[in-house]
Amino acid sequence: MQTPSRTIRWGILGTGYISRAFAEGLRPLPGAQLVAIASRTLSNAQQFAREFGVTKAYGSYEELVQDAEVDVVYIGTPNSRHHDDCLLCLGAGKPVLCEKPFAMNAREASEVIEFARKQHLFCMEAMWMRFLPLVQRVRQMVQSGAIGEVCTLTAEFGYPAAFDPSSRLFNRELGGGALLDRGVYPLSLAYFLLGEPESVVSQAAIATTGVDEQSSYLLKYEGGQLAMLSANLRTYASNEAVITGTRGQIRIHAPFYKPHQLSVRTFAAAGDGSSQASGGNRPSSLKQIVASAVRDNSLLQRLYLQFGDPFLKRLRQPTKTILEPYAGNGYGYEAAEVMRCLRSGEIESRIMPLDETLAIQKAMDEMRRQWGLVYSQDEI
Repeated sequence: MQTPSRTIRWGILGTGYISRAFAEGLRPLPGAQLVAIASRTLSNAQQFAREFGVTKAYGSYEELVQDAEVDVVYIGTPNSRHHDDCLLCLGAGKPVLCEKPFAMNAREASEVIEFARKQHLFCMEAMWMRFLPLVQRVRQMVQSGAIGEVCTLTAEFGYPAAFDPSSRLFNRELGGGALLDRGVYPLSLAYFLLGEPESVVSQAAIATTGVDEQSSYLLKYEGGQLAMLSANLRTYASNEAVITGTRGQIRIHAPFYKPHQLSVRTFAAAGDGSSQASGGNRPSSLKQIVASAVRDNSLLQRLYLQFGDPFLKRLRQPTKTILEPYAGNGYGYEAAEVMRCLRSGEIESRIMPLDETLAIQKAMDEMRRQWGLVYSQDEI
C-alpha cells in the first residue's frame, strides 16, 4: 500500500453486497475517505451512510455525481446498469472505478472507454483479484521464467447459488449468468498471465431463465498454450488455478480469486521443453543421473535402498509453499491503484488497462454467441 500525498474522496453508487465490501476495503486505506453514497432508494443510502460513518446520502445517482467534494466514484450497481452509470459519472467529470464485468457487452464497453478517453478521465474495471499481492507475485514468476515456458493454465470458479429467477445471478435482464458473475475471474487471470488468445471455444448449460448456470472456456494461444477455464452457479468447483510450464507448476490455492497461498513444484530438466527430432543430443534421464550419484555416495545408497522410487519422485518434484496474505478484505488494493493513478495524472492503470477490459468483453461476447445467449443490450 502506498503512502498518501493527498486525500482522495470517494463516492459510491449502489448499496448492495459488493459496495459494502468495497467500502470496508476503504476503511484502513491511508489517504482514502468515503464521503458520499447514493442509491435509487434514499433510505438504503441513509442506512449505508450510518453504517460507514458517511455524512452524505443521496436518493439518486445524479445528485452524487454533481457533488463537488467527490473526487472519484466506485460503481457497484447491477451489471445491466454499468454502462449508463459510467457515462453518467464521466459526463459529470468524475473518474470511475466500475465493478466487473465492466459492461454487458463489447459495444457498451467500447462506448464507455471512448468517452473516458475523450474526457481525459481515469476509468478502470474493478477486477480486484489482479491487485492482490499473491496474484502479482504469480505474474512476476511467470514472466521471469520460474516454471519455464507456460504450457497450460486451468482455473475454475464455482459454488452453489440458490435458484431465484429474479436475482442478479439468474435474471437475464440484470446481466445474470455464471460467465459475467464468475467466469470473468478465470478469464481475467488468463489474460493477465498469458495475454490475448488467438481463439476461444466455449460450452454452457443454460438455466430456465436463459442465462448460463455453468460454462467452460478453452482459450488457445499463438504459442500453443491452452487455458481451460470454467464457472458454475450449480455446485462447488476446486476454485484453484494451476499454471504448468516446461520446468514447473504453480498452484494458486483456493480461492484463486482472493488467494493467500500458492505452491510451486519444480520438474527435473528434460531438455529445453521443446519438441526434438529423434537422434538429437539429449541429457541423461534423472534415473541415470541418480544412479551415477548413488554409486559414489553411501548416504544416497541408503536413502535409495530405503525409499526407492518415492525418493526419486521427491527429487524430481520438490514443492515450495508461499504464504502472502492480503490486508483487510483485499478490496483496498484496487482502490490504492486508482488513487496512485489519480495522484500521478494517469488516466489508465497498467495493471488493468482498458484495452484488455475490452478484449475480455469481446471474448465473452463470442462465447455467448456460441451458446446463443442474447441480452437485451445486444439487440440495440
